[in-house]
Amino acid sequence: MSNERLADSEWSAFIAKLEAAEAEFAQGRPTAFKALWSHADDVTLCGGFGGRVECGWENVGARLDWASSKYSDGTRSTETISDMVGTEFAYSVQTELIHFCVAGRTERSTLELRVTMVFRREADGWRIVHRHADSQISSQPPG
Repeated sequence: MSNERLADSEWSAFIAKLEAAEAEFAQGRPTAFKALWSHADDVTLCGGFGGRVECGWENVGARLDWASSKYSDGTRSTETISDMVGTEFAYSVQTELIHFCVAGRTERSTLELRVTMVFRREADGWRIVHRHADSQISSQPPG
């Protein structure tokens, strides 16, 4: 198998794991999603619920636990706007739609996000190193 085909199959396998892990995250189960992140000190997260930029695995991991705990009975879909995969880095720009119950409630909520993720190939394969999600889907001119 050529290096290019191997890289393509590794990336495809990683993306399949990512999609399954994000579905689990929307159910309030963050473990599989957290396993796909680099646990290095240079990881960053700008979460979809706003707040400060989290830096370093300890802070990012804690924020992911907190964010996932807000979801219950969720479903998630995405639309990829742009992506690129290189030999060491990759990125994806997408929209994300999550239908869920706020933990402890029965009424359904919807969260629509713009998402950019950056990935890095590490010794044990592809890992997420940055995620920025926000709900600024509609244009908001200054004013």
